[in-house]
Amino acid sequence: MAGQERQLALLSLFAVVLSLNADLATATADSDTVRPQWDDNGSSGDFKNVLYLIVDDLRPQMTVYNQSTMKTPNFQRLAEKGLVFERAYCQVAVCVPSRNSFMSGRRPDTTKVWSGMAHSFRDTGPDWITMPEHFKKHGFIALGGGKTYHPNSPPNWDEPKSWSQDLPYFSFKGSKCPNGTLQQEAHIGESGQVTGIDTWCALDESEYPYSYHYDNQLANHTVSVLKYVKEKKEPFFVAAGFRRPHVPWKVPKTFWDMYGDQGDVPTPLHVQRPLNAPDIAFHNQGVFNNTDKRKYLPMPTPMPKAIQQAARRAYFASVSWTDYNVGLVLAALDDLGLANNTLVVLHGDHGYQLGEHDSWHKQTNWELATRVPLIVRAKWKPRSLGRRTYALVELVDMYRTVAELAGTNKPSSDVNGTSFAPLFDSPGMASSQLSAATGKTGSAAAAGAAFSQYLRCVNNLTAQWADNWCSGHDNRTLMGYSLRTDVWRYTAWMPWQRTAPQVDWARGPDHVELYDHSGDQWLENDFDHFENENVAASASHASVITELHAILREFFSEE
Repeated sequence: MAGQERQLALLSLFAVVLSLNADLATATADSDTVRPQWDDNGSSGDFKNVLYLIVDDLRPQMTVYNQSTMKTPNFQRLAEKGLVFERAYCQVAVCVPSRNSFMSGRRPDTTKVWSGMAHSFRDTGPDWITMPEHFKKHGFIALGGGKTYHPNSPPNWDEPKSWSQDLPYFSFKGSKCPNGTLQQEAHIGESGQVTGIDTWCALDESEYPYSYHYDNQLANHTVSVLKYVKEKKEPFFVAAGFRRPHVPWKVPKTFWDMYGDQGDVPTPLHVQRPLNAPDIAFHNQGVFNNTDKRKYLPMPTPMPKAIQQAARRAYFASVSWTDYNVGLVLAALDDLGLANNTLVVLHGDHGYQLGEHDSWHKQTNWELATRVPLIVRAKWKPRSLGRRTYALVELVDMYRTVAELAGTNKPSSDVNGTSFAPLFDSPGMASSQLSAATGKTGSAAAAGAAFSQYLRCVNNLTAQWADNWCSGHDNRTLMGYSLRTDVWRYTAWMPWQRTAPQVDWARGPDHVELYDHSGDQWLENDFDHFENENVAASASHASVITELHAILREFFSEE
């Protein structure tokens, strides 16, 4: 027995040593430095905290962006003490690749995540340091919840790499409407098919209180996380990814009722497809037939006005619902005395189309799909407070920008994008001036351009808009590479393959698009004032196309 006891004691000691080594390894992995402590004024020296708010499918549909129809008081209050970006753009107008891009700080051609399939940047860069992990490694508590990354892309919300293990990640869940509450407008199309736009439900609070909804649960969880980090007195990076206004548009009835009579809901001013736009520029519309609800079908004509109004009302209500929940988080930040030393970031993951140009959802290279709302509040940057900037910026720039504004070391050299932090001292900078201030080089920098792309798989050669979703086993594949300058949007649809070299830039594009944005501005219910005619075929624009194509080729060839 004595021998067995000694053996057990040795095994126990060995287990303790292994545990200590594991704890030490974890501590080393979690942070390259000891976490800085706050002083009594909530300051941690040069470090600033970060509250990073991502909203799914949110376009600039808010009063901040001159949309007076909207009820978005909390977004408005954030903007009044922050910097509003009038021209911010995502890299791919669909959830999976967009989030893989800005959360990792790499462009889609670097992450190798191009479509809505649940691939992950971790397949390409298993050891890449993501934005939240960068903060974790610099002594911050990095905690997240909701749809920051896309579910399963990367798996398990990238725990434990991206996030500190002080608290578990608050997983996204529960977006469906309850049985019997789902609503959908329908009509009979020209071909006799029964079709409808999306789905929604306005839920009575007496049966489904606010706390029933996931976004409200996420807001309350984020408030509890802020209280936790306040008690810890350590700098933090807290992220929350809100689900609405992603479909189905599930909201408390109070927010549905905010938009009054459905007949008063404004419809797009330009419901026809852009003149001379190639079929490949379109995607399968967000309508369903009565036999196969898995596929979107294109409509031969714009949806009837009443159906457009019902869908838009549901989207508007969802935006207001998210505004309410974001407001809970921002109020808690104030109440806890954390606002002065916390960088607040709010943006969408891509834009959205609500019937403009006969298009619904995202999944295009057009302005409405690629342009995102972006508001950043840095109270220690007084020249930025309550200001607007018209300089072109990209979501892939967020990683470097947030790191600089929060006072951490620069991210590693393999992180793409460029910090646009100089705008917080000089919001009036032009796009080209910003490029010069941040050390960009080449023709793309001179143009001050923003870049997006979208993958199409041509499965129907006679109607390339009818079946162009990429499933991984597709026919002829085209990548639409797009750049936005102060004056133009140019898109080249290039033959493309998944293996390198992906594009043969020596050959010309199969299709081109050129839209004139001279003097553009976004007025009330006029997001679609531009991009109503593809002018690429005009001989007077031949030199413009030559110049912009050269910029596009140079930029993406280097990528």
